[in-house]
Amino acid sequence: MYATLWLAFAGIAFLVAGCLSVLLAVRHFIKIDDLETHHAVTDPLLQVVGMMFAILLGFMVSDAMQRFAQARSTVQQEAASVADVFRLADGFSDSDRNHIQKLCITYVDQVVNDEWPKLTYKKTSNKVWHTYDELWSTLSKLKAKDESQASVLQCILPCMVSVGDNRRMRIEALNNGLSPVLWIVLGIAGVATVLFACLFGAKSKTLQMVMIAIITIVMGLNVFMLASYDDPFSGDVRIGPDAFIVDQRLFRTQTDKNDPYEKE
Repeated sequence: MYATLWLAFAGIAFLVAGCLSVLLAVRHFIKIDDLETHHAVTDPLLQVVGMMFAILLGFMVSDAMQRFAQARSTVQQEAASVADVFRLADGFSDSDRNHIQKLCITYVDQVVNDEWPKLTYKKTSNKVWHTYDELWSTLSKLKAKDESQASVLQCILPCMVSVGDNRRMRIEALNNGLSPVLWIVLGIAGVATVLFACLFGAKSKTLQMVMIAIITIVMGLNVFMLASYDDPFSGDVRIGPDAFIVDQRLFRTQTDKNDPYEKE
């Protein structure tokens, strides 16, 4: 679910207006004395409804934040594994080393410049997949010429496996958001909670309108936070390609000593 701060403000303002309209309708059709008469019943029921909504929302937010943290860790591990492949390539002959490191540089550059903007739309880059396949093919066909290269080969292949595993996990994270059914359930529970709050009869209509507005705003902000963490690669709260940008700096510092990133 794509969430931005401006969309949240607009949505919350719309919800506040709707809830206040419901409150005014309730106050228009039901007398204040009738509402006050039933406070002994509505008060404990509202506590139950509010608690159940809070528990539901809390579990959803907690799950979304855990998935967000896992996605961030996956991105960092993928970038770290690519860097390991790049470094371990030094153990091979010049031609093999240059080819492997060039593929690593291309992979990282394409992830940052081509694939990352597409993640916002839940898409991946065909260019990155092609480079990934070529890197896998190159490493799997390498033959050790001595014991030293054999040791390096034993180390570099697990690193490439880690690149592949974490890449797949990163792509899977694009579609691991909450089910639309759960969003519907959450929406119904939120509406029910606010409607129940409208059945209280405060003598001051203005005071009750303020209270309903505050409740709606707090609930809306929590739902916005849930939406923000639910999709780790879009919205105002999202994971950036920082780990791969670090790789870019390390790779170019290694391959081009005359033009390090520190000069930028």
